[in-house]
Amino acid sequence: MEGAFYQNRNQLTESTDDYYAAPLRRVFYVLKKQMVLQYVTTLVLDELTAPAALVKEILCDEPYNVRILSLRGVKNLGDEKLIQILRYLIRPSRPADTPKLKGLYYFTPANRPSSSLSNPGTQHLPLRQAEGVTTVAGSHLGYRAPSTRTLPIGATWTNGEGNLFHPNHETNETWAQLIEACQGIIAFDTVVCSHGLRSSLPPRLASIALNANGCQKCQSAPEQALTYGKTPRHQLPLLSPPPLFSSTVKAAQCLAPGEQPSFYARCAQCMKDRRCESCTVWWCEDCYATPEKRFQANKTGMEPEIKVHMGFCVSKCLIEELYTGLGEGGMWG
Repeated sequence: MEGAFYQNRNQLTESTDDYYAAPLRRVFYVLKKQMVLQYVTTLVLDELTAPAALVKEILCDEPYNVRILSLRGVKNLGDEKLIQILRYLIRPSRPADTPKLKGLYYFTPANRPSSSLSNPGTQHLPLRQAEGVTTVAGSHLGYRAPSTRTLPIGATWTNGEGNLFHPNHETNETWAQLIEACQGIIAFDTVVCSHGLRSSLPPRLASIALNANGCQKCQSAPEQALTYGKTPRHQLPLLSPPPLFSSTVKAAQCLAPGEQPSFYARCAQCMKDRRCESCTVWWCEDCYATPEKRFQANKTGMEPEIKVHMGFCVSKCLIEELYTGLGEGGMWG
């Protein structure tokens, strides 16, 4: 009876996946009949329904030839199943010249440019060219032109101002371990946090971009800043939106000619109580001990006073916030 129960549950899961995958499978079938599918090398499925079975087909089966895949905000997928697929792709016994996939967008929000300079491959495209599927080789399937409405305010890797995605993902050590294993094989739209070179901390995904000006006190950091055009590509995150007409990691990390922005990539855990969420100034581990480790400050000579409280720097933004709250209708008014 127990075996029959698990068998029926697996069959139910498969039938559910088939149900949710049906709309996209119909699209892919039409493209295959028209001899287009094998030329689609950049595929964007952001915020669509794409169960694990369909994603595995796209990444493992013929005639798919997808090299840059975007699964940001997809439904009915789940981290565990996607991690299993990626582990299969990079297995030591994989055939030569595999996997075909070279870049995966999954963590940053959909339709939010991660470069204020914009990826040159997406600039000045007429609306009719920027939407839908074209029949040329290397066509971009699923691209939707950004809305004319203002996008939600958030950080980008290249402007160094705050959170890129929700920290729920960063606490998953399995993701961090997988991305480390994929280094040089598959690039992602995030990197693993360096933790200020503190090896005692567990691996986490970097979800915060820090400005390249460095620590408020020493204007530096324990680790080197990441710089597009100088840092090895396998150590850099992909930039949004995905490239339209060149499905390579180089194109996905491409900026305007001559631009080489720098930033530090950190997780929320190691930036707790050492970064102002308002003006984005921050203090490194060498210059400031957080309140939880204030006892260490007396031994090492670091300044014992509190720099950040409730997410605001004490010297400026916290005072401004308190004064604002004293007014009519404010927090304290």
